[in-house]
Amino acid sequence: MVRQDPLNGSSENNCVQPIYRGSTYFFKSTEEVIQYQEEKVKLDRYGRYSNPNWASVEKRICGMEHGEDTLIFSSGMNAISTTLIALLEFGDSIIFTENCYRNTRFFLSSVLAKMGIKAIPINSSNTSSDFIKSFESCYQKFKSKAVFLEMPCNPHLYLIDLEKIEEIVDDETVIIVDSTLASPHNFTPLDFGADIVVQSCTKYICGHGDAMAGSISGSQDLVDRVRLYRNVMGGIADPHCASLLSRSLETFSLRMEHYNRAGLEVAQYLESSPHVKRVFYTGLDSHPHSDLARTYLTGHGGVISFELNADFDSTAQFIDCLKLPFMGSNFGVNVAMIEQCSIFTYHQYSEAERQKLQIADSLIRFSIGNEEAHSLIGDIQSALAKVFGVNP
Repeated sequence: MVRQDPLNGSSENNCVQPIYRGSTYFFKSTEEVIQYQEEKVKLDRYGRYSNPNWASVEKRICGMEHGEDTLIFSSGMNAISTTLIALLEFGDSIIFTENCYRNTRFFLSSVLAKMGIKAIPINSSNTSSDFIKSFESCYQKFKSKAVFLEMPCNPHLYLIDLEKIEEIVDDETVIIVDSTLASPHNFTPLDFGADIVVQSCTKYICGHGDAMAGSISGSQDLVDRVRLYRNVMGGIADPHCASLLSRSLETFSLRMEHYNRAGLEVAQYLESSPHVKRVFYTGLDSHPHSDLARTYLTGHGGVISFELNADFDSTAQFIDCLKLPFMGSNFGVNVAMIEQCSIFTYHQYSEAERQKLQIADSLIRFSIGNEEAHSLIGDIQSALAKVFGVNP
């Protein structure tokens, strides 16, 4: 790993970058103002436009994503909403993967509709060839200005053949990929034809459950277009948050290697249990898109979704019997998290809507933390024994 300059130009010799809390900057002369406006000198002007702590994190994430530039935001959803508002206008359309984070789906299908932007969903649970056929048909009909793909998707970890999407669309169409569930460690969409990659940095990049942020990376031209809207809309990460992300990046690769290794071990155990109906994990050959996983992913992370051979009540009892994971909706943090999807993320959905999105009452999303796989497996074994009354 190349040593980072933690001080971003500071004359101090501290190995940890200080937090630049200031929001107010000055110029030494009128001539310096003019040079700034003509982009002959690089200076900070106002706290909503720039900050040294942001700049350091953006540079490092940009390198991980293989982009030309990066912006960080106050959250992943702010990164998504600001980007789409910047790139779309009244009368445009966007095609998106229907199997995605519910607030992303809401923004695309409901908020953009108020702006006169049509969002066309395509179900990504289909086979890769069926998805591509549906996509090509929609694209030829609408000539959409943007495509939004969540891959792997939440919570089933479905994938898309990104290179085929890139072959179908015109150069003017922007392909945006939210790869939060993979992280830049396991997937770099820009290398496969995406124009912009989105991360909820709250998850794997932060990894400690103590900061909320988002990022986009891509070409200089596209990032600059979004930067203008971030400057206006103000969805910025505060300097302390940026400092926490900088700390987290020091251990990012180590943490992801742990998630990849332990995640696979837990997924393999779950698949072997007679009390588990189905496991969704891209590292297993049984995943419906395992062939795409071998093409696009270098690792499979710490999120495992699975269905028990049980009804709603028994599934809830299983979760209540677990000792290690916290019951909650986050993932990619230092502690294991677990949720019964139908009563967490999808509680407000009707039964018909949940069925359409394959959200069964027995569907569980499990995210490992820093725990060792054998500890998590032992906890799962104990909970299964209590619910099913036998040694699993």
